[in-house]
Amino acid sequence: MTDAQRPAEASMKKTIKVTIEKVIEIELTPAMFGGMTEAEYIAQFKQGLWHIDGLDDIYTYAARMAAHHGGGIAHDGLGLLSAHYSTHPRVPDVKFRIVDEFTEEEIQ
Repeated sequence: MTDAQRPAEASMKKTIKVTIEKVIEIELTPAMFGGMTEAEYIAQFKQGLWHIDGLDDIYTYAARMAAHHGGGIAHDGLGLLSAHYSTHPRVPDVKFRIVDEFTEEEIQ
């Protein structure tokens, strides 16, 4: 009987490095702004959360949240973030679409 044919007698463990690269399209809907102008929204965001230089920081924040957490979650300053086709539990304040995704694995 070879090692590959023997029943495992103990747990087995390996460390795997997984690299995931995603290209994400972000759509900020009027609902995210809550009736505010872009300048008012940015000022309120800076006052209540953290410093941003402009809407590009909001786009990157939304993309980061989409990449890490997916949809269906409300995030500070964004509101409900969900996939572009989502309507449950309601139409999202910020929509995302994964345009491309690449995954690479390497056993350490």
